Amino acid sequence: MSVLTITAPIFALIALGYLVVSMGWVTREANRGMGAFVIYCALPALIFRALSGQSIEKVLNFHYLAGFGIGSLAALLLGFGIAYSVRQKPLDSAAFQGLGGSMANSGFIGYAIVIQLFGAIAVIGVALSMLIDLLLLVPITIGLAELAQHQSASARHAVSQAFKRTITNPLVIAIAAGLIASLFNWQLTGPAKKVLDILADSAAAVSLFVIGGTLVGQTLRGQLKDIAQMTSVKLIGQPVAVAFAIWLLPPFDPTFQATAIILAAMPMAGVLPLIAQRYNQQAICATALVSATLFSFVTINILLWILQLSGLLAI
Repeated sequence: MSVLTITAPIFALIALGYLVVSMGWVTREANRGMGAFVIYCALPALIFRALSGQSIEKVLNFHYLAGFGIGSLAALLLGFGIAYSVRQKPLDSAAFQGLGGSMANSGFIGYAIVIQLFGAIAVIGVALSMLIDLLLLVPITIGLAELAQHQSASARHAVSQAFKRTITNPLVIAIAAGLIASLFNWQLTGPAKKVLDILADSAAAVSLFVIGGTLVGQTLRGQLKDIAQMTSVKLIGQPVAVAFAIWLLPPFDPTFQATAIILAAMPMAGVLPLIAQRYNQQAICATALVSATLFSFVTINILLWILQLSGLLAI
């Protein structure tokens, strides 16, 4: 019950978003607008506030980056390898099945959970996890998808363009600004701080509502084996891989260890179908997103219960 008190309100807000959008009280266009608000305003404000309020020693947690990065890369390669080598899927399809099994929804669902468990310090883990996604997993996937067209020059160009888009991403800009503020111990004051706080505090509720609204119109129709693979690698394979990577590393802050494992257990990020759209992989990615989001209510609760029993999580 202590675990459910953390997760039930989160999934209730997702269900509310689904209900309100499906009833037509909020249009899908308006829901996408709220999603843009979260990505461009609320989450950057939240990340900047969290990073700038901590010492640079806490923010630059290289053990966290190594554990989450190695585990996530292993999950991507696992999903890609099963799809490409075992199931003989085309290279571009296999690439996005790998990304679907490794790109976690850290900013929306993950943030809402870890902030309740660990407080503002956990937002550092959210920011670092996003960096792994944007700087490592997405470029690798795009490069593989471009190689599927047998155009190495095109692949290099695509990866280059992905990096350019990444460094102009508002979330990455917020992370960089937060690191600089943390390094020089800069703090916003007065009206600027109040604006930052209002934006940051709106992130959790709006983001969860948007996730629910995004699921409206999506179905579980599609290739069952593809959906099952992406869902199982994402919800089970990635957290196991991250936990194993952390076990191999020298011991570090248990809060960050638990944060990395919990974030790895989130369903795939809501932007996955948008990234896959250029390569005509959006349908299977959207379908797998629905499956993973639904099943994550069970797997996340089981994971939190296991972490609680292991002593890594105190609720």
